[in-house]
Amino acid sequence: MMSEKLIALWNGSLAGSEKDYAVLHANLYPKLFIHASRMLNDNDLINDLLQDLFTKFWVNKEKIGLIKNVEGYFYRSTRSIVLNHIRLEKQRESKMVRMPEPGIVSSTEDIIVSDESQRLTKRLVQSALNRLPAKQKEILNMRFYDELTYPQIAVLLGIRYQSVINHVYRAVQSLRQVSELSAKYAA
Repeated sequence: MMSEKLIALWNGSLAGSEKDYAVLHANLYPKLFIHASRMLNDNDLINDLLQDLFTKFWVNKEKIGLIKNVEGYFYRSTRSIVLNHIRLEKQRESKMVRMPEPGIVSSTEDIIVSDESQRLTKRLVQSALNRLPAKQKEILNMRFYDELTYPQIAVLLGIRYQSVINHVYRAVQSLRQVSELSAKYAA
């Protein structure tokens, strides 16, 4: 739909026309659903998020006011609510208490050696991560710490899917080289 038509529908919505808002919803919803599905794989959740978005826009239309690029505004808002949802889910998951697995009881000496080894490994990995180019470090953080998928990262950063894979591959190769070097020196 042409942007002038969308602007007219939004302006009608601002004036209180539920019919204009329904037409705006009908035109934008399918596109926004596809956009959100590139970041999330849960159709029910996407429907809920988009319905919340459209409801908030209707309730707050006077605060929002005139929009020059209605489609762009809705796309950015969709991206924002999806990212906020992903972040909130990651925070909830990290706050969950995990039960320790029962294991073999080790001696105090074994535990001390193991702890020291883990600290050394952690320092080496952190040092290697700090030497990576900024883009590779950002993509690795999104992939492994934020647990985003490759398509989600591509959409968020506005780059090709294959570029994301290439960045991750190069970063992992660099980290592997550091790991191999540290293994040589530890032996």
